[in-house]
Amino acid sequence: EDSRVELVVPADFTLAEVAAVLDRKADWIERQLSFFRAHPPAPATDPDAIILFGEQFSLLPVSALGRQIIVDEQAKTVRSGPDLSHPSERAKWYRAFARDHLTKRTGELAREHGFTLGRVFVRAQRSKWGNCSTSGNVSLNWRLVMAPRYVSDYLILHELMHTRILNHTHRFWVH
Repeated sequence: EDSRVELVVPADFTLAEVAAVLDRKADWIERQLSFFRAHPPAPATDPDAIILFGEQFSLLPVSALGRQIIVDEQAKTVRSGPDLSHPSERAKWYRAFARDHLTKRTGELAREHGFTLGRVFVRAQRSKWGNCSTSGNVSLNWRLVMAPRYVSDYLILHELMHTRILNHTHRFWVH
């Protein structure tokens, strides 16, 4: 938001290695800054709105739908038979939606980038967005469906990378 860039590197990086990373990534950094200048933060949301993919969707109750819920990404609406204004119903729906969406997206990105994937779990972690087990299983936080797609895709790819390198050493970041 404030156009500052923070570079996080392993503790054993020298200043020369930091400078080399910055030189190598200068064009990428500029593209990211341009993107964020072109996509300012969203205004405050309506408390009754559904947040999906970093955008506000209008909640439209439609009792004739019964238990069905229809997400229309073009119209930015969620038409719902169940009462999603009730916090427990909304949380239950978000988790089910996230399980479906994040599982599919993780599979797509794994295939697209040649990763071998175990299982995908969608959980309600309080302090993590995701993690990868030694057996190649990826766990993702259901709240990722509220983030913009580029954020959830980055996080999914980060966890998929852990199916190859299970730590955050220098090798992980440059691979």
